[in-house]
Amino acid sequence: MSDTFDWRIIDREVAGEASSADHDALRRWLAEDPRHEQLLLAMRAAAGSSDAMSRQRWNVDAAWSRVASRMDDIGVVRPLALHSARRVQRSTSRRAVFRRVGVAAGALAAASLIALVGRGSITRASRAVTPSAMHEVVAAKGQQTRITLHDGTRVVLNAGSRLRYTEGPGRPTRDVELDGEGYFDVVHDAARPFRVHARGNVAEDLGTRFVVRAYQDSRHVEVVVEEGRVSLRRDSVPDAAELLGPGQLGRVELDGTVTVVDSADVDRWLSWTRGALVLDGLSLAEAANEIGRRFDAHVEVGDSTLATRRISARFRDESLPRVLDALAMAVGARWTRDGQRIVITKAGR
Repeated sequence: MSDTFDWRIIDREVAGEASSADHDALRRWLAEDPRHEQLLLAMRAAAGSSDAMSRQRWNVDAAWSRVASRMDDIGVVRPLALHSARRVQRSTSRRAVFRRVGVAAGALAAASLIALVGRGSITRASRAVTPSAMHEVVAAKGQQTRITLHDGTRVVLNAGSRLRYTEGPGRPTRDVELDGEGYFDVVHDAARPFRVHARGNVAEDLGTRFVVRAYQDSRHVEVVVEEGRVSLRRDSVPDAAELLGPGQLGRVELDGTVTVVDSADVDRWLSWTRGALVLDGLSLAEAANEIGRRFDAHVEVGDSTLATRRISARFRDESLPRVLDALAMAVGARWTRDGQRIVITKAGR
């Protein structure tokens, strides 16, 4: 158990107010000891959902009781009574409640009050008391969604994407299913691999930040590594994996062949997480799909020859009409709009 860990980081994390530095410190702390994740889960369970926060008046005693109960569930020894926590004055401030509960948890940890009965007993108790739950997160067209998984892994979903995952203590692996595009900043745990399943392929974290692109209308499944390493393979061929390092792009063809491109433009692949729209070497038909997802519109190309024209363009904070105007000018086309339906045709038609 780390004696120098700032327990207020858990306070801010549970309250949804953690900074990038907090996330980095929390990731390191989680990697130090598997028991740390159990304490973080207990704190999350005690805090409850943000919706519940807005609907009810918080009671510090009740919150701490839930933490204590969760500690019992996961096999934590609590030799001291909780009277110190009960002396905390009630407050309706969410930050105040989390801060006090976090400090109390920190005091217990610093005094070695969360010694575990045994790692095996934690797994058994967790499975029995806290069953796994299936979750689904959707980033609708025209939107992006950011989530933090229970292990501290951060995910950004691009527009028109969907992530499914099962959370629950004691699971031997951390598997998620992606339909669309996502950026993953994974908290590495060698004992519990993190795997992204997408269109019959698996990208497995080896201590990594990476992007997976797997839209149904894309020709390939593509993985680009920003930091660390990723193992990329077909679901059905576990022994035939390609190892990707920083700056490399792995592309899975329709026949399952994996090709690796060195010196990929990582900034181009991550630019969407910062609000940019990058159309790099796409056909106009492919660009129409990207624009439609980005702006929640149905964009089609009304001419087969025009649809194959290749374009490269980058936009940031541009409106849909300005994006369409720029593309139309580049390929000698015009566009018309009827509600959410946009048709691009050759100029003069």
